[in-house]
Amino acid sequence: MARKTKIKRGFYPISYADIKRMIGYCDSWGYGNKDTCKYVAENIIERLNLDYEELPIKDDLHSDLISITHDINNGANFKGKELLISFK
Repeated sequence: MARKTKIKRGFYPISYADIKRMIGYCDSWGYGNKDTCKYVAENIIERLNLDYEELPIKDDLHSDLISITHDINNGANFKGKELLISFK
């Protein structure tokens, strides 16, 4: 039996690897924590709007992404864990 995709399970198709990659970009550009969190949240939401037009964007997705990015930027380790943010 094939594993259901995140979308079919009711979650946004976002991974910790996506967030870490964007944090790396911001580090190379010299962004501070606040600007990095804002960049990551805005770019992930933009990607969702462009690639998955049918997905609703929850009102609190922006703040959820900022919080997750802030945690990762401050050393939180999510290795081996799946990022699950529900859109339902």
